[in-house]
Amino acid sequence: MAPAISHSAAALLPYLCLLLTGSQSGNTLEPGVLVIRRGGTYSGTFSSLNSSVPCVRIKTTEPVVLNNCVLKGAGDLIVAESGADLVVRNCRAYGLVPSEDNRARGRFLSIVDARRLLIERNYLDHTTGIVVYRWSGDGSARQTLTVRHNQVRNIDGRHRNGGADATPSFLGLNQVRGVANIDISYNEVVNEPNQCSTGDVVNFYNSSGTAQSPMRFHNNYVQGAYPYPANGPRYTGSGMTTDGDGESALTTTAYLDAYQNQFVSTCNAAMNIAAGHHIRYHHNRMVTSALLPDGTPLKAVYAATSIFNFYKKPSTVFFANRIDHNVIGYRNPGYQLPLPERHDLSFENCTPCEENTHLPNPITLDTERAEWVMWQRKLQRKALQVGPDTTHDIVRY
Repeated sequence: MAPAISHSAAALLPYLCLLLTGSQSGNTLEPGVLVIRRGGTYSGTFSSLNSSVPCVRIKTTEPVVLNNCVLKGAGDLIVAESGADLVVRNCRAYGLVPSEDNRARGRFLSIVDARRLLIERNYLDHTTGIVVYRWSGDGSARQTLTVRHNQVRNIDGRHRNGGADATPSFLGLNQVRGVANIDISYNEVVNEPNQCSTGDVVNFYNSSGTAQSPMRFHNNYVQGAYPYPANGPRYTGSGMTTDGDGESALTTTAYLDAYQNQFVSTCNAAMNIAAGHHIRYHHNRMVTSALLPDGTPLKAVYAATSIFNFYKKPSTVFFANRIDHNVIGYRNPGYQLPLPERHDLSFENCTPCEENTHLPNPITLDTERAEWVMWQRKLQRKALQVGPDTTHDIVRY
């Protein structure tokens, strides 16, 4: 069916607001802002130069597919309201300079109380990533969260007038509790020093799978977690952190299995367990040379990995966490753990961290580049491509 212009769009002028009523797959829509009030498959180019106006707003609980879209916005690109059933596939998303001072670029996707969310084969450039707040689905295979095969460049919380937000993430789960069948896999995230500003590249906050079906975070490649400027002395982000101040075992982060991931050139830490229970990091690779590509030393490095009870919760809330069988080479000139200029396992904050393999010295920029080659070979072996099917205008790393 053809798109119709919503008469309620006057409040958003001069931006175009389109109300679509069940458009068929493949329809090309007029450029502008899209408000979806009925289920269907939507394609087209949507843009907003206003940090307060998303490119696409979803206001229905009927199944919606965004397919082959191009999104360009100064604010959030996609916002979905409570109960959404959403697939975002083969889209290209570009964060623009904010329209206001003291404000970061927008999220690729912000969603509340989703019933189903599948994000796959998209390209994200200079956005502040994906945030998923709470969950209303039943955790079945039809009502769960899947994020896979996406290509991401420069999660960017910088302001147009200087300064930056400290919280942007490629993926942040907030109070997504007790959801089975979550799968986050084969995503490629590259943050370039001084071209962006990010917090934890991945953050699980008071979110959990189930004992029978832990959240699965596997076979992802994450490169770059830096302060802004990149050689600044302080950084509280990381490659990946389990986080949360939940007061009970049911409300903290829990039941997460993270394996066969690569974390490269991450300031502060590669993979931390700061909250929760029944979290296991295993068979991952964590490599940091503590150097910028031009050889400038990074100042905000600390340790590759740790298990520390940041919120000082009792043993009924923080327990049963493990870090094992990982390959680690994290250079920090101020430490000798386990080798000179190394801090692979955080001093006094990595029990139990067992049966991990420590790369020999030196850990250099060439060591980091070898991780990229390893990632490309993994994709080739599995005949996988990350990013949209149509990638002719995507900048390759």
